[in-house]
Amino acid sequence: MTQPAASASASALAYIQPLRDTLPPNARLLVQAGATDGGVAREYRSLYPASSLLVVEAEQAGAQAAQAYAERVYLADLSTASDHFYRQLAMADGWYFDATLEQLKDPLRVLRQVRKVIPVDACIVARVANRLYWDAPAVPPRHAWSVSDMLSLFHQAGFSVASGTLLIPGPMPAATEATLRQQILPAGVSVDTLLAAAQPSHYLIKAVPA
Repeated sequence: MTQPAASASASALAYIQPLRDTLPPNARLLVQAGATDGGVAREYRSLYPASSLLVVEAEQAGAQAAQAYAERVYLADLSTASDHFYRQLAMADGWYFDATLEQLKDPLRVLRQVRKVIPVDACIVARVANRLYWDAPAVPPRHAWSVSDMLSLFHQAGFSVASGTLLIPGPMPAATEATLRQQILPAGVSVDTLLAAAQPSHYLIKAVPA
């Protein structure tokens, strides 16, 4: 996976531009799986104002918030939505999961349903939490995946991973690194390897129909 340079002043929102730039350009329709703060949507529209965004969200509060940045919002649970629901979205040039894939009840079913309807030249972009990140999130993911878990998930759903990027919001504090080194040393494994694995907060994955 490629690795962008980290900066001590890097914002926690530094992922927005890489995610935006990984999405298909000038899409007719983008489907956002799960409501967010709308940061990626707004940045994308600043480049491609003619593109349309549809958000699918399972919770009423999230769906209502998404109306501020999306043309259309569907209140639906992707993990249980019918084949007919997915067929309505067959014209989408791309789907994206902004730290939402790992929160779904049944992510494999969702990806398989998308695979049934997604055009051959479309893609999925997903920002997925790294379970080994040194700073645990306030809301832990429903599914804590390793890199191999993520690759296997997309493969099982009928996708091929076209690219992957490590998202590193900033360097690990020296005190945290020292503590982790002390914890890792007794295990008798490579300290540098495990520390490197703890650096990215998320992985940015682009997948295409296999």
